Amino acid sequence: MLAVVNHKGGCGKTTTVTNLGAALSLGSEDRGIKPRKVLIVDLDPRGNVATTFGVDKNALGPTMNGLFQAVIDGSRIDINPFVIPPEQLTRWMRKAWKRQFPNRSRGPPVSHKVDSLSLLPADLDLSGIEIELAMRIGREHRLRIALEGAMEQFDLIIIDTPASLGLLTVNALTAADWLLIPIQAEFYALESMGQLLDTLRKVQSRVNPSLKLLGISMTMVQTGSNLGKMVGDSALRHFGERILRTSIPRSVSIAEAPLSGGPIALTTSPIERHPGSLAYWDLASDVNSRFELAYS
Repeated sequence: MLAVVNHKGGCGKTTTVTNLGAALSLGSEDRGIKPRKVLIVDLDPRGNVATTFGVDKNALGPTMNGLFQAVIDGSRIDINPFVIPPEQLTRWMRKAWKRQFPNRSRGPPVSHKVDSLSLLPADLDLSGIEIELAMRIGREHRLRIALEGAMEQFDLIIIDTPASLGLLTVNALTAADWLLIPIQAEFYALESMGQLLDTLRKVQSRVNPSLKLLGISMTMVQTGSNLGKMVGDSALRHFGERILRTSIPRSVSIAEAPLSGGPIALTTSPIERHPGSLAYWDLASDVNSRFELAYS
């Protein structure tokens, strides 16, 4: 289980989660990435993971809030009613493409399909769950309890987290085996890393000693700029091998990809003229390599 965490907003957490989830579920023989059954868990009440895949949040069924309520109430949990399966996610993606391109007669491209990627969505109701969790014994373990059944069904669970270090994020860190930190290539972002790493150490020492830092991913890098190079060099000096090899460039195409129903790694070929897709596939290769090294 991999938690993607940074308490600073606007650093590309959700974009990282959705692109990694898409690439690692699809796999790539050329890159040595085996296909996996992947579940994306959205712990951010804004619910932007669902939006990325074209899901109409007004049409959502049960969400993370309902799952947390079931855990709090002590009910027996079947996670499947809360999960959007691959075939349903594919339908939402294709609907989003048709909304974006209503005059194209050929229909959505074949890339608008997932076979091994599922989503446990969130909505704004989740924003109130921290108040209820705060009054419960073992409140930081509730997500792990909720996802026990999913651990048997999926090869990899990726958790998107809110821009805070509140109880939802602590639940993600307590449930996860691995932590990935995306940081924006700016000096203010580097300054906030101390608090996040301090939280990581506290979670490791108190509730989840098996949690490990998979790596730190530089995002929104302004290629060719002095600032991008200076921040990258500074991050490398501070964090060394914890910095993943691949940096994600600042790109309009990455931001616009969800308009057509999916993350750029899924909807656009990873070739040189599509640097955003290429970068996220390279990042997936980095993450895959670190997993393989850890479990070899």
